[in-house]
Amino acid sequence: MSISDYKGVWVFAEQRDGELQDVSLELLGKGKEIAKKLNTELTAVLLGHNVDNMAKELLAYGADKVLAADSEVLNHFTTEAYAKVICDLVKEKKPEILFVGATFLGRDLGPRISSRLSTGLTADCTALDIDPETRDLLATRPAFGGNLMATIVCADHRPQMATIRPGVFSRACEDKSLVSEDKIEKVHVDIKADDLKIKVEKVVKSTKEVIDIGAAKVLVAGGRGVGSKENFAKLQELADVLGGTI
Repeated sequence: MSISDYKGVWVFAEQRDGELQDVSLELLGKGKEIAKKLNTELTAVLLGHNVDNMAKELLAYGADKVLAADSEVLNHFTTEAYAKVICDLVKEKKPEILFVGATFLGRDLGPRISSRLSTGLTADCTALDIDPETRDLLATRPAFGGNLMATIVCADHRPQMATIRPGVFSRACEDKSLVSEDKIEKVHVDIKADDLKIKVEKVVKSTKEVIDIGAAKVLVAGGRGVGSKENFAKLQELADVLGGTI
């Protein structure tokens, strides 16, 4: 199979509990830019259960097409099931680029997919571009402890894969006029619960309120130099004034 047979840019649309993650919408914006440079389509790959509304949301945020794999088996993330569905789709449709968010889920899923497909994966990217002559993805990431930036190319294998840190790119703009049912392709899931080695019995969430500092625009931080628990309250006052997170 020649690498010239691979066409299209794919974004893995990560969702949790029926809610699309911000990194997926960020990747749609950058993916659209990359797809335009390659003169090809941008496809969102969505896995889960009862995903119709999320599929429409992905179209509104710029996906030209959505591959929607809807099954109870995919209701909760398991590496085995998600990797099989995506790898089967890649082998069938042959995209030239696949982007995955560098979340805890994406860092688990991305390497498994690249290994099964015998292709390269550039992890934790902070910049993406295209070589217009070769159509190679130019994936840039920090190297040597962040002392330099390395641009990595996967010239001989397809799809070219990269995981991208959340918050690196701006979210795509929403345009509900782009939504059309005929842009959503339902994917048959050939997996049964009994086929999986790992089964999710129950998801238990902490009742403690957890603040996502990755989504905060202003952060106020303090350490041992603050001196005492009482002094730390002053930082909370500062965070309140700045509208930030401590």
